Amino acid sequence: MRPAKCFLMPAVAGLCWLAPAALHAAPESLNERVLETARAYPDGGGYNDQWTGSGTPEQIELSGSTILEEGTGGTYCSGFTFTVAMRVAADAGLLDGKPVDAVRHFQREWYGAVSDETIREKQCAVAVETLGIGREVEMDEARPGDFVQFWRVRSGHSVVFLDWVYDDAGNKAGLRYRSSQGSTNGIGDRVEYFQESEAGDGHVDPERIYFARLLAE
Repeated sequence: MRPAKCFLMPAVAGLCWLAPAALHAAPESLNERVLETARAYPDGGGYNDQWTGSGTPEQIELSGSTILEEGTGGTYCSGFTFTVAMRVAADAGLLDGKPVDAVRHFQREWYGAVSDETIREKQCAVAVETLGIGREVEMDEARPGDFVQFWRVRSGHSVVFLDWVYDDAGNKAGLRYRSSQGSTNGIGDRVEYFQESEAGDGHVDPERIYFARLLAE
C-alpha cells in the first residue's frame, strides 16, 4: 500500500514529508541534505527514454497545487534532480511564501523548457537564482551535493554531483554523479569523462558544465 499523499512523499513508505517550520534545516549549505535525499530513492525503477511526462519519481505539490504529476514509464534526469531539489528546499523552508506560479516557472527553467538561450544552457544554475533559493557556483568551487547541468557532444544531462574523477597526473578527468539515465535503468550513480581525457572514453564538454547550490536563507 502506498503512503497517504502529502507534499513530496519520501521514498520510505509510511512517512510523510510535511516539512514543518520546526524541522527546517539551519545550515547555510544544504549539500549533505541533497546527498541524503538523492540516496533515499532506490536505484533503477526504469528510464523514460522518450522524455515524456514529468520524469519525476513522485507527484510534487506546493500549497495544495500540483506542480508535476508523478512520471510514468520511468524517470529521467531533470525529473529526478528537480524532485530532489524540491524536497530539500521544502525541508529547509526555502519555498515558504513562494507563489505557485513562481515555482512552476522555476520548474520550466530547471528543465530548460524556456525560450531564453542562456537559461536553456545553464538550467538549474539559473533557476535557483531566479527563485532566490541558491546560486550558481564556479567549477573550482564545486562540492558533492551541488546540482549540475552539463553538455556532451550531442546531448545534455541534469545530475547531482558526487565527486571529481582524476587522471594519473592528478588532473580533473570527469565527474561521478547520481541521476536517472538509460545505462542504470533509471536512478543510479555513473561516471563520465571529459572530451579528450586520457582516463576514459569521454564526451563531456568541460567548457559547458554548470553548478547550482541550494542555500538556506
